[in-house]
Amino acid sequence: MNAPAPLEIIAMAFSLTTLRVDGSPTPALCVDDRYWALADIAPEVLQPEPSRGLMNVFGHWEHSEPLLVAAAERLASAPPLPAPHSLEDVLTPLQYPRKLVLTGANYYDHMRGDAGHSDWDKESKAPLFFLKPPTTTLVGPGRTVRYPEQTAKLDYEIELALVIGRKARHLTLADAMDHVAGYTVAVDLSARDWQRDPRHLVKFDLFGGKVFDDSCPLGPGIVPARYVDHDDLRLRFWLNGELKQDAHTRDMIWSIPEQLVAITEHLTLEPGDIVSTGTPAGVGLATGQWMCPGDLMEAEITGLGRLTVEITK
Repeated sequence: MNAPAPLEIIAMAFSLTTLRVDGSPTPALCVDDRYWALADIAPEVLQPEPSRGLMNVFGHWEHSEPLLVAAAERLASAPPLPAPHSLEDVLTPLQYPRKLVLTGANYYDHMRGDAGHSDWDKESKAPLFFLKPPTTTLVGPGRTVRYPEQTAKLDYEIELALVIGRKARHLTLADAMDHVAGYTVAVDLSARDWQRDPRHLVKFDLFGGKVFDDSCPLGPGIVPARYVDHDDLRLRFWLNGELKQDAHTRDMIWSIPEQLVAITEHLTLEPGDIVSTGTPAGVGLATGQWMCPGDLMEAEITGLGRLTVEITK
């Protein structure tokens, strides 16, 4: 982690994920690549609705977080789960949030380089937001992204995503971060030929370009905000082993508090909702290199792990 913190705090850092165990989604806590089922080490956090998994945990985050921190301190004497057999056994962490809000055009290098706006400035602009349907766009690691046959220009965007831990409406810059429970890695996939379709009434289509099935890989786990310095995280994305994106969250145009204030001016964010905070430069839009079936995507953010996803037919 980049954030300064006492060594004992860093040592017990953990993430929350959902594994497939005996065919069933199983919420788990992960430390140093070892997993423990929450039902075994902190069953209280799954109440009152264990079937909701981590959605129940984030739905009562102020109650859940101290119990999870205490459980992480006791893990030395608790037997872990067997390691996942394959990437597909690590599911998207949340099954499923009510809302998935994404921010577009939120890194200076992406706007001035990839998008070609050399004179772009923040003062005369407003942030761009859009929604993806969580139940059909969120996928976890592995061979989970089916190539969208309607596009010939499939593109990638690594993003830092956050999970809401408290109901939020009309936030201020002073209180916005109090509502963030944790962070994870997201990849916002785009169909650029639809996104910039000249047939569209305004020549720009965030429906056809963004909301197709499997268009938001997420994971591998969610790291509580207490362990994350969100202002100084390194984002890196590889396509078939070639580094394509390499940037830091400090280069965002609108900070995370500014994004949350702008979003909650219009809608209520609920516990478990995900906000994805935009991508830096290096996407295929700038190079004309589009993805195809068989391509391997690897997205990594400081302290949050690596999300590895393959595109299938």
